[in-house]
Amino acid sequence: MKLIRLIGLGLTAVLMVMGCSSGPGGGEGVVFAVHTGFLQGSTNTTVDVVDIGVPWDLYNVTAHSVRLRAVSLVSVPGAVHVLNVYAHQGMGVGIIEGDLLKLCRQYPPYPLTDVLVPPHSDSTWKVVLAITFIKPGRYQLGRVKIYYTTNGHQGWQYQNLNTIIYVKAARQGTKPEFSGCP
Repeated sequence: MKLIRLIGLGLTAVLMVMGCSSGPGGGEGVVFAVHTGFLQGSTNTTVDVVDIGVPWDLYNVTAHSVRLRAVSLVSVPGAVHVLNVYAHQGMGVGIIEGDLLKLCRQYPPYPLTDVLVPPHSDSTWKVVLAITFIKPGRYQLGRVKIYYTTNGHQGWQYQNLNTIIYVKAARQGTKPEFSGCP
């Protein structure tokens, strides 16, 4: 009987890790494939707006559609300010210097709540975080927390960002960098 109970507990743990269930009370549950084995970075100044895309497509690993509710950075210092988080359709963003919301009107922003990913599919939406840094330094942005609703339940999961930003103090009169629309 103990062996059967242990097998049942092990199966429950495997199902939770696979994303077949969100945690109790809307806790962590994996609905999007978690990306590993990459690193991205850039060098910026304290006057730059840095647009950082959540890497790759959000691939829905479940049998239910998933709607985003919010995305936030995890464990970041107070010198990092998130200006906004939005979605674009079809346009991929790694790291871009410049405020895409103001400068790239050919890629209109949408609220995250517009993002709906069908079952077992890649999303056509790209999530972008517009960030500023108020102090020079080296900033490691390891993960984001994705809040979602699926099959009538709210949950969240971590996704790797694996981004390092080196920030230098901007000289007086320096204008923000902009490298162009993707």
